[in-house]
Amino acid sequence: MTRPEPRPPLLSARAADLVLMIVALLPAVVISLQNPYLGPAAPWANPLIAAVSALPLLARRRAPELVLAAGLLAKLLQVSAFAVPVAYCAEGAYRGPHSRRIVWASAGAGLVVLAPWNAAAWSSLRTLTLWFAVNFVFSCLVPLLLGLYVGQRRAVVAGLVERAERAEREQRLVAEAAREQERRRIAGQMHDVVSHQVSLIVVHANALSAVTHDPEVTGETAQIIRTAGRRALTELREMLGLLRDGPAGDPDTGPGEPPTPAGSDTAEDASGAAARDPAAPAGRRPVPGAAVDRIAELADGSRTAGLPVTVLVEGTPQPLAEPVERAAHRIVQEALTNVHKHAPGATTRIQLLFGPEAVHVEVVNGPPERSAERAADGEPLLPSGGHGLTGLTERVRLAGGTIESGPTGDGGFRVDAALPPSVPGAVATGA
Repeated sequence: MTRPEPRPPLLSARAADLVLMIVALLPAVVISLQNPYLGPAAPWANPLIAAVSALPLLARRRAPELVLAAGLLAKLLQVSAFAVPVAYCAEGAYRGPHSRRIVWASAGAGLVVLAPWNAAAWSSLRTLTLWFAVNFVFSCLVPLLLGLYVGQRRAVVAGLVERAERAEREQRLVAEAAREQERRRIAGQMHDVVSHQVSLIVVHANALSAVTHDPEVTGETAQIIRTAGRRALTELREMLGLLRDGPAGDPDTGPGEPPTPAGSDTAEDASGAAARDPAAPAGRRPVPGAAVDRIAELADGSRTAGLPVTVLVEGTPQPLAEPVERAAHRIVQEALTNVHKHAPGATTRIQLLFGPEAVHVEVVNGPPERSAERAADGEPLLPSGGHGLTGLTERVRLAGGTIESGPTGDGGFRVDAALPPSVPGAVATGA
C-alpha cells in the first residue's frame, strides 16, 4: 500500500513571512500616522521607523531571538506593538521544539523589559493588573503558548512522517531480500531438478556417437536419452506449473492442511509423487523404504550411463519426513552428477545407514578412470557452475542435519551427511 502524497501548503514559507510582515506593518504605520509624536524621532520619521520595525519579521524562522529583540525595542519606543506577538509566536514555534529554556527565558525577558517603570502604575492594583493582562498575557504569553503548540505539533508530524518513511524503507528492503531469497531458492530448485537428468542426457548422447555401428546399442541409448529427457521435462513442467499457478493448483494439498507455497520444496516433491503415482492419497505419509527406492533409481540411471555404482543399506529403513527424504535424494543426485562431471567412470559407493537417531548418507567415489571429456569447442562436456555443494549444505541445514565433503586420500571425493529422521520443530499430524 503506497503512502498518499502530502498536499502542498497553501502558502510557501517566504510568502507566509511576507504576509505576516505586512499584517504587522500596516496597523503600525496607520497608528503612527494618526499619532506622529509617538516615537523617538521627528513626527515625519516615526511612521518610517514603525514600518522598518516590522521588517525583521522576515527572519523569524532563522533567528527568532533577534526578531523578538527588535519587536521588544519597537514596543518600548512606542513605534509598534504588533511585532511582539508575532515574534513570540515564532519563538515558541521555531525555538520551542529544540530548547524550552531559551523560550521561557525570552518570556522572562519580555516581562522585565515591558514592566512599567513609573511609580504611579505600581501604586494602583487595577492599573498593574490591566498592564499585566494587556502587555504580557495577551501580547507575550498567549502568542508564546500558541507558538509552542504549533512547534510541538509540527515536530510530532515530522516524527510520524519520518517513522512512516523509515518503515516504508524497511519494508522495501525486506521485500527485496525476500525476492532475492526466492530467486536463489528457485535457482537451486532448477539446478536440483534438471541438472542430473541433463547430465545423463549429455553423457549418453556423447556415447551414442561411438556405437553408431551397432543398431541395437544405438536404439537402447536413444531410448535412455528419450526417457531422461522426458523425465527432465516432466519435473521442470511440474515445478514451473507450481510457480505459475500457486497453492490453488497443488493437487496434493488436503482439505485439512494449510496450502503449500508455490514453488516450495514440499510442493515440488508432492507434485512429483502424484506424477509417479496417480493413486497416491493427498498429503501422503512417510513410507518406509521410499528413500531407498528413490536413491536406487538414481543409481540405476547412472549405471546405464557407464558409471559403476553400488548401493549399500545398513539398518532397517524407516519412514522419513518429507524434507529429510528429499534432502537425502538431492545429496545422492548432486554427488552422482559431480562424479559424471569431474570423475567419469570412477567407482562410486552409496551407503545409507539407518540409525535410531540419524540417517547417514555417504557417497564416495574413487579416482577418475579417464579424463573428463571435452566438447568439440574444447570446453568441458559437462560444465559446472560450482553451486551444487553450496546448495546441498543449505538444504541439509534446513532439514536439521550436517554435511561434510572433501577429497579422499586416493584422489576421489566423499560426501557424508547426517540427517534426523524428522525435521526439528515440525508438528506431527495425527492418524
